[in-house]
This record gives sequence, C-alpha cells and structure tokens, in this order.
Amino acid sequence: MKALITFGCSWTAGKFSWYDSDISFEDQEPKDIRVLTKNYKGKITISPEELNEYKTKESDYCFRTILSKRYDYVNINFARTATSNSSQFREAEEYFNKNDYKKYDDVIVLWGLTSTSRIEFWKREQKKYHTYFLTHDKDLENIIRKYNYDHDVEVKRLSTRIEHWDNYFKMIGIKNYWFDTFNHNDYEYKSPNMIMSDENPRDLSSLLCKKEGLLFNDECTHLSKWNSNCNKPGFTIDSDDYQTKKNRVKFLTGKKLVNPISFHPNRQGHILLADILDKFVNFCYYK
Repeated sequence: MKALITFGCSWTAGKFSWYDSDISFEDQEPKDIRVLTKNYKGKITISPEELNEYKTKESDYCFRTILSKRYDYVNINFARTATSNSSQFREAEEYFNKNDYKKYDDVIVLWGLTSTSRIEFWKREQKKYHTYFLTHDKDLENIIRKYNYDHDVEVKRLSTRIEHWDNYFKMIGIKNYWFDTFNHNDYEYKSPNMIMSDENPRDLSSLLCKKEGLLFNDECTHLSKWNSNCNKPGFTIDSDDYQTKKNRVKFLTGKKLVNPISFHPNRQGHILLADILDKFVNFCYYK
C-alpha cells in the first residue's frame, strides 16, 4: 500500500471545496465575511439538505483526495481548518513517533505551511491546545505583538523546523514536499523539497493566479494583506484596498476558482491545484 500523508490548514483540509461555480450566492460580496464563512449564512440557491450533503463530502473535492485517487494512494490527512504551524508540527511528531507509517510500502508527505500569525497556546482550564488568530482579538493582538511576536523571528523558527523535518524524513526514507499556503516566506534554510522554490511569489493563491495568466508587479495586492484584514470587523472584499483588477482576491473570484464568501478554493480551484502540485510531487505509478 502507498500513503499520502497531508498536513496543513483549511486549503489542504478542503474547506469550502464543495462550492461549485454553478451554485450562486445572492450576495456576492457580503458585508461581514466572518459571519458568513463561519455559519454558512450566505443566501444560497440550493436547499439546506443539498448544502449539508455538499459539506459532508468536502474532502472528496480537495486536491489531496484528487491526487490520492489519481495514483492509488491512501490519504492520511491531518490538515484542519484554522490550524497553526505549531499544531501541525506537534501532530506530526505524535504520528511519526508511533511508527504507523511503516505499514506502507511508499510514503509521501505533503505539507502546507500556514500563516505565522496563528499562535498556539495551551488552555489550562480546558486542558487542550487552542490556536489564536492575532487579527481576531485586538487587545490580545496588541499584547502579543508588543511582547511576544515578531514575524521575522517566527519565519526563522519555521525555517529551522523545516530543516529538521527534511533531515528526519531523509533519515527514515520518506519523500516530503512543502508549500506556502498563504504567504511567500523567505526562509534561511533553502529546502530542496519546497515546491516552486525559485518562484516569487510561490504560495498556492499565487500559483493559481499564474496558471490563469495573472502577472505580478508592485500593483498586486498580496494575499497576506487580505489574510491579515479579512477577519477584522467591517471588512469587505469590495473595500478600496481590493479594487485593483490585479489583486488576487478579485482575480480568482472572477475566474470562479474560489468561493466568493471565504476565498477558499472551490472544486475547479482544487482540480487546478492538484495539477500544479502533481508536476512536483514524485508519485509512484506501480500498484
């Protein structure tokens, strides 16, 4: 048996991948994306029963599932919505320490790194880990950014972890691949397993844009700006910062590759992402 082990956040998990461009929303640019994203309260022209059926099959439309089926791999998925890089590394340690991967003849790890502004804490009262988005709580964000958070430091820390896991996977004979989901980070350690390592930018949203013909220059709005603003009260895709035709949000929405509510890849977007990643991941063709 062959296994594709995946780590990442909502893009790898397949959040909203059920959305099809034929499904129409009455309000294409909602005033409060946060509420609609969380509760699926957009006015949709399909029945609640159909929507629930779509949601239960989210993983079926995701690029990781498409690739697994394409090459007859079992997909062992640890990607979850709203996860942090720290939680991904923690779960990877727990899994590989069990040696369960040894039951497979061929193993590939596909790892989608997420935003460094997602911070994991241990919640003592609930006795479990919790990921905070720095943009969700302004007071908490101010405290953390003042005393605990520095983006450059987080990127260096992430670079060290990438190097550690590259060495570990090489030692145990596993092929592994990394990609930046939202933001193109400049890591000190240049991993030979980073997908599109020579591209700038190379995050998944950028790769989708490039495949559809969007050329980048200084006028382009980077997704990191959207990623840092989208959870703020009152944010709307139609705000002044997102009016340029060359920003990624508007471009991918117009191409019908993401759903217009939360900017997660839809079915068509995941098919394209699967094709993009397929060019770099060394799948075995034997069965």
